[in-house]
Amino acid sequence: MVGQRQYGRFKRDSKCVLMYNHACACDATLDNISLGGAYIKVTDGVPKSLQVGANFNLMVFHKNNVNYSEHACKVVRCDSISMGVSFLEAMTH
Repeated sequence: MVGQRQYGRFKRDSKCVLMYNHACACDATLDNISLGGAYIKVTDGVPKSLQVGANFNLMVFHKNNVNYSEHACKVVRCDSISMGVSFLEAMTH
């Protein structure tokens, strides 16, 4: 059926950081996540260089805001304040 997701999504409210262009970073909040991707709300708006098709690294902070996991991602949709991303590698944690 068209429009069905391959993986179930789980609601999260986790701090995350988008790392892109080898030296740039911006703060964001992970809204939901699945094995295949995530929906992210970007604190100061989506940077111009992170449009559909762009690759970046996503650092997701865990409950203690000290430990984090890092994931290679690709932007699959975005607007001025949020983005949907797919993971470029299998999610393992």
